[in-house]
Amino acid sequence: MATPEALREARKRKRERYPLRTHHKDDQGEPLYINHLILEDSPYLLQHAHNPVDWYPWSSEAFVKAAQEDKPVFLSIGYSTCHWCHVMEDESFDDKEVAELLNRYFVSIKVDREQRPDLDSIYMTGVQLISGHGGWPMSCFLTPDGMPFFGGTYYPKDHFVGLLGQVQEIWHDSRERLLEDANTLDAAIRRQLTMTVSADLPDGLVDEAVASLLEQADTEHGGFGDAPKFPHEPNLFLLLEESRRDARPLAQQLSWQVVSQALDGMLRGGIYDQVGGGFHRYATDRAWQIPHFEKMLYNQGQLASVYLQAWQLSGHAEYRRVAEETLDYVLREMRSPHGGFYSATDADSEGLEGKFFVWDYAELAHELDTEALALCKAAYGASRAGNYEGTNVLHLPHPLDTVADTLGMPRHTLDEAMADIKRRLYATRAQRTPPLCDHKQITEWNGMVIAALAQAALALERDDYRQAAIAAAEDLWQHHHDENEGRLWRTSLNGTASIKAQLEDYAHFLRALVGVYDMTQNRQWLERAFVLLAELDEYHGDSQHGGYYISPMDSVGPQLVRSKQLMDGATIGGNSLMLPVLIALYQRSGETELRTRVERQIEAFSGRVAQAPLAGPVFLQGLRQWMSPSPEPLQYLAEGAIRADCRIVESSETQLQVLLRLDIAPGWHIQQHDLQRPESTRLTVVNRDDWQDVELHYPTPERVGSENEGYTGRLDIDLTARERSASPLALELQVQPCNESACLPVETRTFVIHRNASTVTDLPA
Repeated sequence: MATPEALREARKRKRERYPLRTHHKDDQGEPLYINHLILEDSPYLLQHAHNPVDWYPWSSEAFVKAAQEDKPVFLSIGYSTCHWCHVMEDESFDDKEVAELLNRYFVSIKVDREQRPDLDSIYMTGVQLISGHGGWPMSCFLTPDGMPFFGGTYYPKDHFVGLLGQVQEIWHDSRERLLEDANTLDAAIRRQLTMTVSADLPDGLVDEAVASLLEQADTEHGGFGDAPKFPHEPNLFLLLEESRRDARPLAQQLSWQVVSQALDGMLRGGIYDQVGGGFHRYATDRAWQIPHFEKMLYNQGQLASVYLQAWQLSGHAEYRRVAEETLDYVLREMRSPHGGFYSATDADSEGLEGKFFVWDYAELAHELDTEALALCKAAYGASRAGNYEGTNVLHLPHPLDTVADTLGMPRHTLDEAMADIKRRLYATRAQRTPPLCDHKQITEWNGMVIAALAQAALALERDDYRQAAIAAAEDLWQHHHDENEGRLWRTSLNGTASIKAQLEDYAHFLRALVGVYDMTQNRQWLERAFVLLAELDEYHGDSQHGGYYISPMDSVGPQLVRSKQLMDGATIGGNSLMLPVLIALYQRSGETELRTRVERQIEAFSGRVAQAPLAGPVFLQGLRQWMSPSPEPLQYLAEGAIRADCRIVESSETQLQVLLRLDIAPGWHIQQHDLQRPESTRLTVVNRDDWQDVELHYPTPERVGSENEGYTGRLDIDLTARERSASPLALELQVQPCNESACLPVETRTFVIHRNASTVTDLPA
């Protein structure tokens, strides 16, 4: 146990590294209280280091103290940019009356959910089973061996004081009944978090799950659910997969309609920062207008990828704009000097929620001239009355095309005028006191942004995204990976890594490394992915039943249960993401052992998926990809030896020009184009009835060996066609890959290209 002298010494060392948050200070402004959280490096825990509550971090020491003193544990879980966490801190944890009760009758533990999502998962499951809902701050009461027996979320001070008294009384007067409740709850948590019963997956499982998801969509405002309304990115990833595979026009696809309505609703709403780019965590209303103003890195990474994929499918310029503005915001405001990315910014500034982001009408009138103000009112819905406590959360009440038509302006003129308004408002906003930025870097969330940057670099031909993805991936590898110990770290603050990685850190970093490999074709990134995969197996793998545990085997503090759940929530869960990650690694390497691992991952969660398919939308996406490769623009053949990239080069009202580029690894070749030979290379239009005047141009083959002619190195196949209907162009590529010793079986890949899909001037070199 740290001595008071050690705590004071830690305060001296760290005093310039974190803001002081307490009402209790001496005449020199120094805090009157210092608790054990001063020894931690989490911004959230340091926010509570000077509460009069004698907080402990999650540790064996705290539970030993509880057992020795025969006290229950009060566990509080939150995160640094959580508005209601700040409220409960100010009302209760920085209050001497509340602190006196907690210090006398409980051992109090603070956990940063962003550091320990495994603990958050366990105890949030308990709270949800008790109360039917969850949220942060999470407040839970535990036995000295870590079993929860009661819990909830935010409590106002008066309610909390009464609750502390009731729990203390029951602990001393009705201990036996309390322990029975704890055992019952413990068993329920274990069932929910560890069940891995195998089951035969029924035919049509994914189709039925997608149909169920479509039924849940909000057809009025877009997205899923009522207020508060979250983006639910995993659902959107699954529906985008369905749209890619659908050979009907986008306008005829219900999956695309649900995706586009959600994306349109968000980009026009206040959940999207219309001035600075990037997304707030959720909207407080069903129509996406009023956000909860914190910004999380994980939303930026996931939504940038969603909008980018939607642009690639549809060519919708607004989706490209939002994807780029979101990534540009991250690079501008969330990037560390080493290239990695900070985790979040707060909802509050100057003690008020949203103050940094909202606009008083008089301020708009002062900053904008008459013409610009009129446009701000027409486009962004600004008014004297406002839409949020007398102020304006800027949003787009109408599509910009509609605004342009109403004002009689060409769309490009409107875009230029609005860009000027945004520049002026952004400069004005920059003079305000900004929200707190949590400078903690989280491997999982960095992985999401790296993956999005790599995808965007390929699709948009932006070298700044390419360089940023490489720098961030290198930063994680150098500062979050200990090669000597063979371990990945979850978080770092000010260059110091702490907290061993969770499953989600490995899964999302693996996906990022795959993305950087696709972008660079540098095998170093693929080799690093296999290093991480070996570590993941060692510390998180379940060698008996398959799948992965969320926490490593040597986590700090007591472990009530090692969760192995399959659940996509605000982010894609680790076990869900590992299925498409394993498939991607198999497609790029041809490692036969990976095929077995993919099958084991499916088997491990088949029972859970059969019971609740929509628990893991991205797992369902992986099932689709395992049944047949996704018809996306970039695909691999021949155990990763052939890279196929198919893009629209030119698109007019009736004609489409497509370039399919094959990069063939040294030592490999494919057969020449010859319609008379079944093993020949050929590109065919599957839905030929929908297209006419199809012209295909293959390069001249070259001599391969002493007898055959074929293709090596780089092969470009040009195709032009005119449409007969609005259907997409469905192409099938057939090749037989051969190396110096043998030829593999003929392989086929499908590409589905929608008429309005994104166009490139040239494929990356």
